[in-house]
Amino acid sequence: MQDNAISLGSWDITSEAVRKYLSAVGDNSPLYMDSECAPPIMLAARVVALLLERLSLPDGAIHSLQDIEALGALRVGSTVSAVASVEPVRERGGLRFLTVNYTVSDEPMGSDLMKGRTTVLLPADEIDE
Repeated sequence: MQDNAISLGSWDITSEAVRKYLSAVGDNSPLYMDSECAPPIMLAARVVALLLERLSLPDGAIHSLQDIEALGALRVGSTVSAVASVEPVRERGGLRFLTVNYTVSDEPMGSDLMKGRTTVLLPADEIDE
């Protein structure tokens, strides 16, 4: 684990959570429930929500980019854990960007299920005149 690592904890993937997510995004396909798997983007959404709880972002911050790489099936009934690391804020063209990398793993096995990166556009600092 890196020095700037943030533990996002662990949680169970339940059929109820999958149902609620699919309902929220309007996905009526029986694919996920029949296969007892959860959509990878459901996991990414959970990670971003947990990050927002832990990071102190200024008012006006905008979620601008989300990359995910699904590495394994997210099975209903499994327990997962996530760890994130924050990159230094970078500036380009007068804009400031904060990027957080994360990994979600199967809790008992420790195998990676997803790797991702989320980037937030931060408001410019106020200029003293």
